[in-house]
Amino acid sequence: MPRASRYLCDGYTYHLTQRCHNRSFLLKFACDRNAYRKWLWKAVKRYKVPVYGYCITSNHIHVIVHADKVENIGKMMHLVTGASAQQYNIRKKREGSQWQHPYQCTVVEDGQHLLSCIRYVSMNMVRAGVVSDPSQWKWCGHDELTGQRSRYRILDIERLLESLRIDSADDLYRIYASGINEQLEKRDLKRRAEWTESLAVGNKAFVERIAFKYSGRRTFDYTSLDDSACDTQWAVRESSPSYS
Repeated sequence: MPRASRYLCDGYTYHLTQRCHNRSFLLKFACDRNAYRKWLWKAVKRYKVPVYGYCITSNHIHVIVHADKVENIGKMMHLVTGASAQQYNIRKKREGSQWQHPYQCTVVEDGQHLLSCIRYVSMNMVRAGVVSDPSQWKWCGHDELTGQRSRYRILDIERLLESLRIDSADDLYRIYASGINEQLEKRDLKRRAEWTESLAVGNKAFVERIAFKYSGRRTFDYTSLDDSACDTQWAVRESSPSYS
């Protein structure tokens, strides 16, 4: 999986993922998920990072961000992981790391590919069998993406509209919810590894352009993906793992 520190560049949208240390369920209690969400909200406000989606599960997190300034994403993640880990260790009277480092990133092409990624992140706990609808998992961006949350919002809806090329928030809420409902009706709960294991996801020209930026460092494999929401969707990943 691509390391964020190696691949982040200004001007792109990224799906960030990070697991708890040793894949342990260190966020299994609501108070710890609440703490992570609180620090994410604070970090977003402090460093002005546009966030498009997120999900806090029991043993890992997803955050979709746009990189206006790469250094601000690093600062945001450093604050959230450091502060939430400190709070967790104090509460549990323990020492040691709470997070597996480094966090990972996948570049996502704006437009329909980004919308598919956002829905995928929102559906995380439905795929895990914990809830039957993303509205039942309050530690994700679903409420904001359907216009249901008015306080302590994390998502930058105005910037998201630009990246999705959608005219209004009401249109976003309708289009997003329609796709979620369709997946629920079809029981489309397949795990799609491209969103977490690829360097980039988008149309073929987009992923080739991203791979070309790093062609001097790595060799890459391309995969054509079946996604009914997009006319064409491709993923590119490193030919061999960058780390173990």
